[in-house]
Amino acid sequence: MTAPMNAAEITRTLGQLSLDLWKCVEELEVADLDATEKKHAADLAYSKAFLSADGPIEVRKHTALGETEELRFVADVADALVRNLVRRMKGLERRVEVGRSTSSWHKAELSLIGQGAES
Repeated sequence: MTAPMNAAEITRTLGQLSLDLWKCVEELEVADLDATEKKHAADLAYSKAFLSADGPIEVRKHTALGETEELRFVADVADALVRNLVRRMKGLERRVEVGRSTSSWHKAELSLIGQGAES
């Protein structure tokens, strides 16, 4: 079990968590734009492949899927990165909330100690 943190450690930890959260948000912005661009490229390639294919509709669909599979995979991986960053961001937000609660608890404890010294 770890020892309770003092006020300076709580402040330092909250500061680091805030920086980590900001970095995660910046990474998420970049990843979201990248995923959007890759999805658009895959959709456009699929449409072009579908329109240029011959045969019945189902054959054209499957031909287009086969021709654009790699682009779709790249777009899906980019989307997975976005989901991962969202999960990381939510985890950091929860850790900040725990830190705030710890800080509030620490302040209340110090206040009680101060009141006891005055009595």
